[in-house]
Amino acid sequence: MSERFRDVKSKQQELNIFAIPFNVEPVDLPDNLQHEIIQLQSDDKLSARYNNFSLLEFYRRYVIADDFPILRRHALKYASVFGTTYCCEQFLSKFTLENCRLRSRLTDANLENRLRVPSSTVLPNITRLAKEKQLQPSH
Repeated sequence: MSERFRDVKSKQQELNIFAIPFNVEPVDLPDNLQHEIIQLQSDDKLSARYNNFSLLEFYRRYVIADDFPILRRHALKYASVFGTTYCCEQFLSKFTLENCRLRSRLTDANLENRLRVPSSTVLPNITRLAKEKQLQPSH
């Protein structure tokens, strides 16, 4: 686990700026973020809203690019990490379901198709596909 999450530990301060902006010490932050964090932490209304909304909802509604351009860009960067991780995990989960004992051969010819199916958002029309196929071929 420590090997897998080594990058997370090195980004701990940046993740804290995103996840708990009211609990970080401004003096420990990069110069470009110090002013905006001080401004954010000194606003009692924003502090109350932070406690009443989910983290992403708080950033979406109240950390406006006009008032906090650097903090907003920072938040968007770290918020997108979790969304893309979720998409990758779902893709791998679907691919694992496709990769059973009977379908274990991966060749260049079928790899592209095998990757396309689990990553597609298009739902198959099984009824139409079944009608197009002859169930028992003529001899």
